[in-house]
Amino acid sequence: MTRENHKTYIVMPDMDAGMLSPEDLEKITDVVKRYNVPRTKITGAQRIAFLGMEPQQLESLQKELNTPAKPPHKNGRLHYIQACPGNTWCKYGVGDTLHLHDRLKKIELKNPLPSKVKVGISGCRMCCCESWIRDVGLVAEKNGWRFTFGGNGGGRPRIGDIVADGLSANEAITLIEKTLHYYSTTAKFKTRSARFMERIGIEALQKAILS
Repeated sequence: MTRENHKTYIVMPDMDAGMLSPEDLEKITDVVKRYNVPRTKITGAQRIAFLGMEPQQLESLQKELNTPAKPPHKNGRLHYIQACPGNTWCKYGVGDTLHLHDRLKKIELKNPLPSKVKVGISGCRMCCCESWIRDVGLVAEKNGWRFTFGGNGGGRPRIGDIVADGLSANEAITLIEKTLHYYSTTAKFKTRSARFMERIGIEALQKAILS
């Protein structure tokens, strides 16, 4: 995004879970030094943002990072997926968040999504990834995954509706795919999931995907 005062930024793709390898860190350091990036930020979405470059630099960096020309949701893919370390790295985690993160990244619907869909995957009920206010929310509990839909943390915040709980990982993925398909074929263009759920209600969604 560019403005007349050069407050530009670009987000490094494929960093949704916020997990960085030594190679990732080396790549980030290399890019920051070569492009003389004024400021680098870890965003609330667990991604890396390069801030404050000149517009000409921004275009070159976009090509180098292979930033998608179209928003992911227009290609039938999820906008971004947040995930806490889960039971792989956190003593409080009861669910494998990183496994679900990797599986959700591969979802590609036949139809484009009406609007961006943000996902929060939390490995325990402390809900570090704010799953309740994400379009798709997953929280690990002792009896399985709780799946919520229609959350929003923007100007009109909304707690997501509980679609189902006690789910295995496979069941959660299946229900999410069914929900997104229903959303993509039913909601009006540019309608976020929160506004969609306010209109149709949780009963209609459950009837459509659980029957």
